[in-house]
Amino acid sequence: MKYKTRALFPATLLAVNVFVCWRYFRAEYTNQMPSIEGVFIALEQYIKRHWPTYDWFPMWYGGMPFTRVYQPGIHYLVAILSGISGLSAAHGYHAVAALGYSLGGVAFYILARILIESRVAAFCGALLFSLFSPSTLLVPIVRYDVGGIFHPRRLQALTLYGEGPNITGLTLAMLALGAVHLALRRRTAVPTCLAGLAVAAVPVFSWPATMALAMALLCYAAACEWLYLRAAILRLLAIGLLAFGFASPFAPASTILGTLAQANVMDDGPTPGPGRWISFALMFALLAVLRVLLDRAKTTFALRFALIWAGLTAWIVVTASATGIRMIPYPLRFHLALEIPLILIAAIVGTMLLRDRPSAARAAIAAVLVFSAFQVVTYRRYLRAQIQPIDITKTSEYQMAKWADANMGGERLFTRGTFAFWFNAFTETPQVSGFFDQSISNHEDRIASFLISTGFRSDRESGEYSLLWLKAFAAGAMQLGGPATADFYKDFHFPDRFKGILPIVWQRGDDYVYRVPERTGGLARVVRDGDLVRHAPASGIDVTELRAFVHALDDPSLPITRFHWQGSNAATMSGIVSRGQAISVAINYDPGWSAKVAGHAVPLHPDGLGLIVIEPGCDGPCEVQMRWTQRWEPPFALGAFGVALAISLIWCFRSRGRPDTDPQAALPV
Repeated sequence: MKYKTRALFPATLLAVNVFVCWRYFRAEYTNQMPSIEGVFIALEQYIKRHWPTYDWFPMWYGGMPFTRVYQPGIHYLVAILSGISGLSAAHGYHAVAALGYSLGGVAFYILARILIESRVAAFCGALLFSLFSPSTLLVPIVRYDVGGIFHPRRLQALTLYGEGPNITGLTLAMLALGAVHLALRRRTAVPTCLAGLAVAAVPVFSWPATMALAMALLCYAAACEWLYLRAAILRLLAIGLLAFGFASPFAPASTILGTLAQANVMDDGPTPGPGRWISFALMFALLAVLRVLLDRAKTTFALRFALIWAGLTAWIVVTASATGIRMIPYPLRFHLALEIPLILIAAIVGTMLLRDRPSAARAAIAAVLVFSAFQVVTYRRYLRAQIQPIDITKTSEYQMAKWADANMGGERLFTRGTFAFWFNAFTETPQVSGFFDQSISNHEDRIASFLISTGFRSDRESGEYSLLWLKAFAAGAMQLGGPATADFYKDFHFPDRFKGILPIVWQRGDDYVYRVPERTGGLARVVRDGDLVRHAPASGIDVTELRAFVHALDDPSLPITRFHWQGSNAATMSGIVSRGQAISVAINYDPGWSAKVAGHAVPLHPDGLGLIVIEPGCDGPCEVQMRWTQRWEPPFALGAFGVALAISLIWCFRSRGRPDTDPQAALPV
């Protein structure tokens, strides 16, 4: 009976959230075509077909290691669910994402229950977290976007913007915070190892949620008294090392370092200049003052933690909203994380004020329940108005993708907007461009995508520059949309740049696919050594060397080389190659690539475009084998996971529940 009572509140919260988003659980394809979920569904389709691990991913941006594309957690779950149940990847994504959303209220309850040790207060707080978005009170752009303070921002982010990985990651981040707190309180092996595992789960699903967790843990440390923090340092370090080991197979070191390297060049990256650093200085100064004031007021640890956490996150979000200064990449995305400490503060303060006032406490609980009932109706109406099922086969995005699947023969196509979002959900035709700023390892990919989509000054110049970049990156076709395009984002400027110049091979309404003229298809092109691009173009119109390179691609006197993929990680090229000639391969260079001719290694290096150049040393018929491996990283990642697992098992077995430190070193509740 005791356990049934304990399970009542979490079960109720789960039921409420499932009831709210049941429509999304059951959805397959919806009218929200502008959602990034199309890209996630494409990834899940790819995983279902290939089950990649440490493999090369050739579909976007000239290729990249699959571990760099996006955090794999939700996508593998969807692929597994789809494979077992027979659900489509689209339906599976909605079901998994809706479950991650629904468990958010339960995760908040667990975190609040651990921090404030009041089931009723934790339950009321979790109801508010599930059915109210306090970020609408602080951020006008959020309030305007969602349509009012009583509308469901978290649910909107999930269903309209496709934030399934981030929503799920925040759910896991709350569980990780609760696990860390329990580990520091109980000081035994099992909670410590579970805390490491819980922290590791967050970067497997979402980088924004990982950043939110890191900020929360920083605030947690700042809220601790120095005596307690000093006693907890080794255990926190153990949790961090275990988390690194457990996460390594899914978030390898190269992925982490690559993501950090791209942080300052993302489209919504940190604002350059002194304003950002002044904002950081002011934030830390004010948080230091807040910490001193809270100490003097003798507040509880839970309230100190929640206030400092809310202060830090709110400063980053509101600064971006009010002044345009981005202190970190994509700062406005963290308004969802901000809602966690804001509701925690409400639950903690409510507990403090009503602890000795039972009548007022009952009235407050009744008010929360009535408000929640009202919000359940509001949330369900909102979702019903926003999410409508559609026949995906009647959309332009689907029909263009299926045309490419039947006619492109594996050649690349350039597309943007909703056409790009949904393209690889229905075809494995590679794209010249791609998705996720943090995954871009070749800056020239970014330059090419920007120039091709935005153009330059006029139709004539836009067509000329675009064609150079398209040919350089081995595009066989390009989709363009006019003013009446079906694309929600209308990403293309100068849509008439190719009219009357290139042949139209597909059309629906004001959307067109133009064929890019190529002397030879495929990714391998023989050029003279002197025609290679030696210096990286600084912009899309820095094309002096690029023009000579593309002229060589069109030169009929040069031989043709055939390119064939041999799985994801290997390819062969065959043709006639003479002395003084090289093979330019329109695949992004990576140190894991190597090439051989007749079993002997030959030089392979990047050109100025960041693409592969092979010097085969042939003088006549030539066959080149290319192979890619992630080298040392898979053994290291799997080894780190094995070490973390072994240490956890041995430590838990040897300790048998005994505390590892003096009870006096326990952290305050």
